[in-house]
Amino acid sequence: MITLHGKTVRQTLEEILLPASTALLVIDIQNDFFDAKGVFANAGRDMALAQAHLPNMLRLIADWQSLGLFTVFVRQVTLPDGRGDSPAWLRLKVRDGKSPSYTMKGSWGAAFCDGIAPREQDPIVDKLRPDAFLGTSLDMLLKANGIDTAVVIGANTEGCVESTVRSCAHHDYYTVVAEDAVASSNAQFHDASLALMKERFLVASSRRILDTLKENLH
Repeated sequence: MITLHGKTVRQTLEEILLPASTALLVIDIQNDFFDAKGVFANAGRDMALAQAHLPNMLRLIADWQSLGLFTVFVRQVTLPDGRGDSPAWLRLKVRDGKSPSYTMKGSWGAAFCDGIAPREQDPIVDKLRPDAFLGTSLDMLLKANGIDTAVVIGANTEGCVESTVRSCAHHDYYTVVAEDAVASSNAQFHDASLALMKERFLVASSRRILDTLKENLH
């Protein structure tokens, strides 16, 4: 730890990952972003990385829940008839030729992937944009539960994950990325995003994150 302007600043994973004040943010682990029958796969996206890292995500979530730690599940949703989509947002959604109607509210594509099982006490936050804080109750939920640190996992690395990671830090949370539990349908963008986040935030394996939390439980 260091002291700056009379304030104690936690620096290392061991100092930052305190079980009582750390939350897991599960970002968009939904069928349209992972499944071979989803909208992204049907648009010709390469789902290999998503499929390879999905088991890591499921294990991390299950282990996190088994420790009784705070967990928030975030879903991307699209409203019928583009009611949540501005012209500028629609332009961004279709820039690479895919349908703008992914993760339609209430659809199979918007559902969490098999193996995702929110507990009764786990908040589920729906969002209309990549940043999980924008226009949602996420910040209020975290602060109401004494959370000052967030571990971020999910998809897509260079999109909703990175957007949420940046916003998380901007909302004054210590921010950690589980590097083997994020994924994208573009391996090049995934690697570039992780490289950038390693320069700005804390990035570690899910195993090290869990081991550190377990050590701090004692």
